[in-house]
Amino acid sequence: MEEKNKPSKHSKKNSKPIKVAIFCIVAIVIFYLGTNFLKGFDVFSKRNYYYSVFDNSGGVYTGAIVYLQGYPIGKVTNVKLLNTNPVQILAEYLIHEDILIPKDSRFEIISKAVLSGINVRLSLGTDSQYARPSDTLACGIVPQMMDGLESMKDQLTNILASVDTITVSLKDVLTHQKGAEKLAKTLCNIESMTASLDYIIAENKTHFGKIVAEFSKFSETLTEISPELKHIVANFDRIADTIAKANIAEIIVNANNTIVQLEEVIRKVNSGEGDVAKLLNDGELYIKLGNTIQSLNELLIDLKQNPKKYINVTVFGGKKDKKE
Repeated sequence: MEEKNKPSKHSKKNSKPIKVAIFCIVAIVIFYLGTNFLKGFDVFSKRNYYYSVFDNSGGVYTGAIVYLQGYPIGKVTNVKLLNTNPVQILAEYLIHEDILIPKDSRFEIISKAVLSGINVRLSLGTDSQYARPSDTLACGIVPQMMDGLESMKDQLTNILASVDTITVSLKDVLTHQKGAEKLAKTLCNIESMTASLDYIIAENKTHFGKIVAEFSKFSETLTEISPELKHIVANFDRIADTIAKANIAEIIVNANNTIVQLEEVIRKVNSGEGDVAKLLNDGELYIKLGNTIQSLNELLIDLKQNPKKYINVTVFGGKKDKKE
């Protein structure tokens, strides 16, 4: 019975290949898991793949980390060229976080980052519908601050050359043309002026205080009379508005016509036309008119002094004239 329970030589020979096969399978599984672990893939987590197509990938590479608001949520698992005319580059992203991604979200390549190299940022959209695994989302490249320096390279070179020239010239002035001594004297003069100004302010501190007090009183006075000033300004505004509404052009035209007419009258007087011109230009008429006015004046004086000589008044009921 004991001999029957013992394993045969044939079964022992068959068990060795089975053990070897099992060992190889285990080794392959361990190698696969280890390789993915070293690559940063968690083989036991949930895997969701998304894609994007670039016309310029910005140098993104397999293994670049995908961030969401600075938090790593996945990696770039593959980058390959789809087409050359036009250029189309496919990028595959493995998202191991269970998140909802709106359809209008986009993968953005952050190029030339100073410390972390090239990374990918997932910018979530606002669409009410969500993308499914294996969907292709929009993409783009986010330029960094250093990207614009390439186009400014020539300008920066010229600026640096100018700065170098100025530095050399300044060094020459300070070294060979006694610029250091002159600069020292200038600084001494500035220091002396500052000290003098401090002395003046210290000596006239009370005067400055009075001036400040007067300004304060003036400000208070302005504040008190502010309503009156507003009223005055309002009156000026009304006057200006009245003047603006007046027909200034018509007034100027009328004044101009009056001046023209006055010039015509003066011309006629100077040329001897009309009675006024005769009166002014005829000396004999002027003398006669003067004599007439003088005689009339003498008559009025005599009439005032001797009224009975010119006026005979008879009172009713009085004595009759002797001739009657």
